[in-house]
Amino acid sequence: MITAAVGVIVLLGGLIFFHELGHFLVAKSFGVRVEVFSLGFGKKLFKKQWGETEYALSLFPLGGYVKLMGDDPYKEVPAAEAHRAFSTQKLYKRFLIVAAGPLANLLLAYMLFTIVFWAGQPTAAAQLGQVKVNSVSWDAGLRPKDVVTAIANTPILTWKEIESRLDGHAGETLEVTVKRSGTELKIPVPVSRVKSRNEYGEEVMVAGFDGISLLPLASKIGVAEGSAAYQAGLRTGDLVGRIENENVALYEDIDEVLEKIWEPGKAVTIAYRRPASFESQEDPSTLPEKTATLNLPKIKTETLGSWGRPETLGIFPSEVFVAKIHPDSPAEAGGMQAGDRILKVGDKPVYHFDNIVDYVQEQGKAGAQALLTIQRNGKIEELKLTPKETTREDPLTRSPVTQFLVGFSPMTAFYEPASTEIQIRSFGPLIARSVGEVNELAERMLVSLGKLVMGKISVKNLGGPVLIASVAGKSLHAGIIPFLQMMALISINLFLLNLFPIPILDGGHLLFFTIEAVQRKPVSIRTMEIANQMGMVFILLLVGLTLFNDISRMILH
Repeated sequence: MITAAVGVIVLLGGLIFFHELGHFLVAKSFGVRVEVFSLGFGKKLFKKQWGETEYALSLFPLGGYVKLMGDDPYKEVPAAEAHRAFSTQKLYKRFLIVAAGPLANLLLAYMLFTIVFWAGQPTAAAQLGQVKVNSVSWDAGLRPKDVVTAIANTPILTWKEIESRLDGHAGETLEVTVKRSGTELKIPVPVSRVKSRNEYGEEVMVAGFDGISLLPLASKIGVAEGSAAYQAGLRTGDLVGRIENENVALYEDIDEVLEKIWEPGKAVTIAYRRPASFESQEDPSTLPEKTATLNLPKIKTETLGSWGRPETLGIFPSEVFVAKIHPDSPAEAGGMQAGDRILKVGDKPVYHFDNIVDYVQEQGKAGAQALLTIQRNGKIEELKLTPKETTREDPLTRSPVTQFLVGFSPMTAFYEPASTEIQIRSFGPLIARSVGEVNELAERMLVSLGKLVMGKISVKNLGGPVLIASVAGKSLHAGIIPFLQMMALISINLFLLNLFPIPILDGGHLLFFTIEAVQRKPVSIRTMEIANQMGMVFILLLVGLTLFNDISRMILH
């Protein structure tokens, strides 16, 4: 709560200060008298006269203002001071004074991203979290935890650079350089067209490597009944933390560690933590650590299954095990139970939960039953489930999405993806990167606005003061760099918002000045009054909508 409060004060205070400072400095540079410089609206909690300007801190922090002499058409200006009034300035000067506020927010965003890239921006590294068994990428030779260092001789550092490098190369085969366990490998990988979601939440087909994903599986395991792991005391849902003296965080780490220490007949100690239930959401670090000891069997490397050495011990990824059966679902009606291991869908083996999802969709669309082969209590059973057609609302676009479900949740557990830092210390590249980042974000925001106006993105996604407070607190808690990034993002929003031609906003004033330039005379006071009243109603309705959305989110969560 305190972090959120501090975050909001620093965030809004900084953004408002810079915005009003833009108006203030340009007005001063043109000799216009600035009567009041206030952070916030309403009753003045603190004020200080310094020269000809009163500086104030006001009660309501959601904004601020600079009061210029002559900006009130009903207030007379002394003849001796007329040359210093805002209303008597040439049109271009008035235009620049008003535009300076939004431009100050844009400049602040450039400055903040310059600091971020100089200090080091955390971003997702080019490390493969998962590679789906039997996918094009798997068959080509890519594996989970591979670190991509180059694609077609172009150096790669981040996950985003992988996506950018593949753009426009669908149907081609590119040489991918990866590091795997300290060894550099060069692997020709076909570039496919894969489903993805763009930054606006729309499902699109893009060039990409089939079957790869960023998020790695955590070291949560499923255990086959009667296996060596089961006899040693390990159970489905356990979270492996250490094998011998080697720490384990990812499922892939289990195979990696076992490969290093494997000696037939060797007794191996596995440290693990056990949640209270398959659906438990406890922080694993709060659970007591337990140990299990098992003897490693003799194996032939060439006979290893797709899951490697863990499979030999009866250990599998938890995502192919059932965590929960939904009430009144086809899974419940068909006899599925929590803890079941799904071996096959139809006649195809299951390696990932995605295999099940894809199969259920195919069967549902064909109006056919889904045949699932499961293992329970050491026995193999076949279940026939009838996929149920369900329509839900897309959380971003709010458009209806129809899919077929059988009504169970997998025991999937993900781990944080590997990260790296983008750190730039050379002045030219630093400025270029910062400008490029801000311009790209501004473009995305404008496109999002267009989609919002056209109804492709729901107004339910708009957020207000409560959401701002929440993200400010969370970003500050995450560290100064995430906080500065969030501040820059909102500063870009303010830059664009204030340029919209809505009366009472800076953009509304700029619209009036543009009309004045075209018709060669000012817009009438009465016209501006009516427009400002309409603008105020619009802003109040917008604030009301965002507050409603904020409160709705709080109730839902």
